[in-house]
Amino acid sequence: MSHDDPIPALKRQLGEELERLVAEWNIDDIAFIIGTDRARISDLRAVRLERFSLERLIRFLARLDCNVEITVTEARFARRTRSRTKSE
Repeated sequence: MSHDDPIPALKRQLGEELERLVAEWNIDDIAFIIGTDRARISDLRAVRLERFSLERLIRFLARLDCNVEITVTEARFARRTRSRTKSE
């Protein structure tokens, strides 16, 4: 079973989508719409995400009328291990 932290990959995915959405907007307009400042918009455009929580990125997307869905799937290894335990 992998113990890798999934948060950086999720943040990267959301950050890249935000970067795509705000790329053509005026920096002051988008900052006002999503409720942040110019410096954070610059960070988003450069996909520098260390200053943003996952929750904040989701809120920014929601303010841009985007839906964010999270899907949870069980790892193959966990299913296989549990099946062996039940049959033993």
